[in-house]
Amino acid sequence: MKEFKCDILIIGSGLTGLVSAYALSLLGFKIIIAEQKKAKKNQKLLKDIRTTAIAEGSKNFLDQIGLWKKISKFSEKIKYIEVIDREKTNKINFFNSTKNNNLGYVVKNLKLTKVINQALIKKNNVILNYDSKLLTVEYLPDKIIGIFENKKIISKILLAADGKNSTVRQKLNTPVFNKKYKEDAFVMNFFHTQKHNNTAYEFFYKNGPLAILPMQSENINFQSSIIWSNDKKYLSSLVVQNDKIIKEILEEKIGGAVGKIKKINSKQIFSLSSHINDKFYEKRVLYIGDSAHSIHPIAGQGWNLGLRDIKNLYNLAKETNMLGISIGSKQFCIDYNEKCYYDAFQLYQITDKLNLVFKNNSLLLNQLRPFGFNLIEKNSFLKKQITEFAMGFN
Repeated sequence: MKEFKCDILIIGSGLTGLVSAYALSLLGFKIIIAEQKKAKKNQKLLKDIRTTAIAEGSKNFLDQIGLWKKISKFSEKIKYIEVIDREKTNKINFFNSTKNNNLGYVVKNLKLTKVINQALIKKNNVILNYDSKLLTVEYLPDKIIGIFENKKIISKILLAADGKNSTVRQKLNTPVFNKKYKEDAFVMNFFHTQKHNNTAYEFFYKNGPLAILPMQSENINFQSSIIWSNDKKYLSSLVVQNDKIIKEILEEKIGGAVGKIKKINSKQIFSLSSHINDKFYEKRVLYIGDSAHSIHPIAGQGWNLGLRDIKNLYNLAKETNMLGISIGSKQFCIDYNEKCYYDAFQLYQITDKLNLVFKNNSLLLNQLRPFGFNLIEKNSFLKKQITEFAMGFN
């Protein structure tokens, strides 16, 4: 069996694993990324039709580590957000009053993955191993060993970046709390007749929220993405309809926010669930991004929460490096958990409860909603707090 040594072993080559590797490579660590899919099959990941909403706070970190300049050319700015609850009169308008700052940015997952992969190729201290299925984990006094089918990799620390259904979490039996939602998410990219004016929309309906995210134009065609949470059976029946019927249904829902739907470019359904680990570490193991937590997409903060994990890890590793302390110690893992866990747990609870509140169609809540929306719309302090939360500054 072949044996390899490194400072950091990352399991999973999704966006979280790739950004983690790039950030930590800047600190001089030797890194191996292990991906269980074969190289050719892994290219299917590049067909992901979804978009990623990057908050201003996340953008600042990506800029700090030198990735944002590469990403920005493929991004569309979010300057305004309109939140509408059932009736158009129940509306809140959010914007960022700080000069040269936006509320966020929207990038196609396909473009984001390509950019980060291209940046990693230039890093001599990062190796990406495909066809590497993790079998088990073993320990030495000051090391951790990942055992694969035809090799073992010895490192100081293992980063689990292998998604919601983390193999690492299953191997180590880390306790996790799961919640499955009755809804699925319908994701659709489309061309439309009117400019989106860098505005994102969030419509709240009794069956689930519908968001419109502005995307970059293509061939002078205005483009946006829809993410609609709704009943599983309803969405299954919707996605098989011809495009004309889908256009009619969605145009009625979005009320002319971006004009008429000209062309549906892609459509897909994703199941909705959320989870949070009992803790974000084991012995010489850290969970990052979706392997640690996943949240309801109602606030569009899922990937940004994972990026905050990476930022915390990067800063902690940088500090440890400067002090000459070995990465992966028990205290290192505990410090990471303390920096990340409360933030994730808080957002997990907020998004879950928001979804419940906005779906609730009780007479009392229907009467209170206009009052609540009007209060927030007219209260500059409350709007500022919510805006900074959405930007990833809280």
